[in-house]
Amino acid sequence: MQRRGLACALLALATAGCDDAPAPVPPNASAKVAEYVGSAACAGCHEAQHDAWLGSHHQLAMAVPSPATVVGDFDGAVLRHGEGLTEFLKADGRYAIRTEGPDGQMASFAVRYTFGVEPLQQYLLPLPDGRLQASNVAWDADRGRWIHLRPGENVGHDDVLHWTQPSHNWNFMCADCHSTAVSKGYDAEARRYETAFAEVSVGCEACHGPGSAHAAPSAGSARPALAWLRDQPAEITACAPCHSRRSQLADGFAPQRSYFDHYSPALLDAGLYHADGQILDEVYVYGSFLQSRMHEAGVTCGDCHEPHSAELRAEGNALCVGCHNEAGHPDFPSLPLGRYDSARHHLHEPSSPGAQCVNCHMPARTYMVVDDRRDHSLRVPRPDLNAVTNAPDACTGCHQGRGPEWAQAVLEEAFGPPSRDHFGPVFAAARAGIGEAEQPLVAVAGDSEQPAVVRATALSLMAAYDRAASGLALEVGLHDAHPLVRIGALRGAARWPPERRWREVRHLLGDARLAVRVEAVPLLAPMLNGLTGGERARLEAGIAEYLDIQAFNADRAEAQTNIGNVQLAIGAPARAEAAFGEALRLNAQWVPAMLNLADLYRATGRDGEGGELLLRALRTTPDSPEANLAKGLWLVRQDRDLEALALFAEAVRLAPSVAQYAYVYAVALHSANQSERALEVADEALSRWPNDQRLLRAAFGIARDLQLEERMAAYRRRLN
Repeated sequence: MQRRGLACALLALATAGCDDAPAPVPPNASAKVAEYVGSAACAGCHEAQHDAWLGSHHQLAMAVPSPATVVGDFDGAVLRHGEGLTEFLKADGRYAIRTEGPDGQMASFAVRYTFGVEPLQQYLLPLPDGRLQASNVAWDADRGRWIHLRPGENVGHDDVLHWTQPSHNWNFMCADCHSTAVSKGYDAEARRYETAFAEVSVGCEACHGPGSAHAAPSAGSARPALAWLRDQPAEITACAPCHSRRSQLADGFAPQRSYFDHYSPALLDAGLYHADGQILDEVYVYGSFLQSRMHEAGVTCGDCHEPHSAELRAEGNALCVGCHNEAGHPDFPSLPLGRYDSARHHLHEPSSPGAQCVNCHMPARTYMVVDDRRDHSLRVPRPDLNAVTNAPDACTGCHQGRGPEWAQAVLEEAFGPPSRDHFGPVFAAARAGIGEAEQPLVAVAGDSEQPAVVRATALSLMAAYDRAASGLALEVGLHDAHPLVRIGALRGAARWPPERRWREVRHLLGDARLAVRVEAVPLLAPMLNGLTGGERARLEAGIAEYLDIQAFNADRAEAQTNIGNVQLAIGAPARAEAAFGEALRLNAQWVPAMLNLADLYRATGRDGEGGELLLRALRTTPDSPEANLAKGLWLVRQDRDLEALALFAEAVRLAPSVAQYAYVYAVALHSANQSERALEVADEALSRWPNDQRLLRAAFGIARDLQLEERMAAYRRRLN
């Protein structure tokens, strides 16, 4: 009965929520394909909006260098950083930066475009084959100085963070969001770019769509409207592509289309977000705002930000109390009424930093040395989560002499204990590999009051578990109404064997959203050669679409690695090897391609060639548990078992939350006649993963060989 009850609850949830709901197409839209005409064409009829846009961060996102657009000091200024030197030069109205080039030699590079304006301005410099690269020195507009974006580090020309490396490439890293209607134009055979855009900066049509038919309607026809941005889904669809951490799937986005047909967003993953969902890495706004109660209540970006100037609609607390006040707001009738801009609520002296709403509910994090960005999850401060999640809290971020226990006591005295459980402790436990986190993950995934991005993340974390309840949650998540949740369920379903994946996932090959279909294909590709007829044709079509998307991103080592993995899965090792090789040509330090290519060598009888690749991977990222494990397994295959033990131990130290590493280490120790130590490793892992069947079987076998009857009986009782 419990399983049936859970199934009913989860199936009910699968019909709740909504898709991303792209901006509606106006009923009088022209059947003719509209073209981009530029923001100047809008000014005549929309003067106020155009004037507000002039001088905005959108309008200044990118520009041709001139005295009006360059804010940095190019009158021979010099910046010394580590062992390097950069000079900023101007002659005959042209701007140049003299710095270390791709060969490690000093050279002058013409400034092709300015990039941004405030709080800092970068500069785009040309390299061969159509590449533009963002400089790793920038002008700090607030302090009037040049800064290096990796202060205190010696970033040489062969470092992945050097300005000449793919990490600073404008064509695929930056262009799509700093200009209007960008076409990347990468030619994989020639290995060059012909990147183009309709307008150099973020113009009117970036948010409203191409405007030719609107600006000049056909004779006798009504003027067609542009994209309507008058409701929350429409606004978020227009804003999310550039204000989210995501991967791009295709060119040609316009606000009338679905975000999920052009982009695949990040979930609340480790390394990007703290376990409680607070921002950690440079994740922008979308993933944070989706967590907020304000998003749940229907608040839009434009409620707080004037969309044309991109400025806040009011300064200080006036912005927040426009809605959060004693009278309320007609657009948000569910708001609790009260006087929030008062010491009784904010618990600080009026006009002090602590009295500012944003400092408690939107704490900032600094990126790119000087760029403070606020967390848009608009959360209630929860110092009590600090001990469990190790995430920061707004209170002790300012009151640094106090601890989170003190802060929580103050808040509870004023407002009482927290009114709802938080997903943060559950995610923290799952990230740490705690076996008991599985059932709480199921509860989070099945909670209809949780935002879609939270439920999706809970489902994705189930990839490390194997119990029936989480399997049922994944099955239901694969049918959820929201594409984010389906994506999260697909990531969790990676734990299943291929036959179950095919049974549960194949319907998503026909999903309405491209981002979901793309996520499904790698899970299903290993089944191809076992299929016939219509099912084989269906999967072949999905694989072809997947490979087309990777071809769009063929300038990225990640995409080439994806191609290689799918080619391996469908039995095409030669094409896989070519793709892994291209990945390493694009990025010589891309460790996933090194590991996968080395494994391909093993599978094709060339294991000896893999050793150098694995050594190179370890030198590149010595803190990679995957590289340590792979090199250790290679040593075992070379009959160098004792050398491998140190690498297996390092993999366990680096990733104590991954049961596989502990299993391999324990088995290797036992094989090396270090059985007592092997049992210690297995028991330590079982304290995290008490129901892991592989670990239990390994521990049982070791205890049997050691003739530990009581231990054998204890393990036997826990084996399925």
